[in-house]
Amino acid sequence: MGSTARRQQPPITIRSARAVELLRTLVGPGRSQAEVIEQALEQMAARGRSLAELLTPKVALDFDWEPPRSNLTLREADLSD
Repeated sequence: MGSTARRQQPPITIRSARAVELLRTLVGPGRSQAEVIEQALEQMAARGRSLAELLTPKVALDFDWEPPRSNLTLREADLSD
């Protein structure tokens, strides 16, 4: 994989706040995000652990997915002039 220029390789997207924080921690001077991810994936493949298993939070996250209820009331428009 090192022979193909990074810009010619397909991009990947991570939608995990925990993964982003871990990536920020692991990326340092002289290390790219791609290098960190590739190294982690190689280590996971050697251990047989799945990405989902590693990215699952150790403590369950509880989100309130219900949007706040509006307290606006319906008012008829006063169009009389």
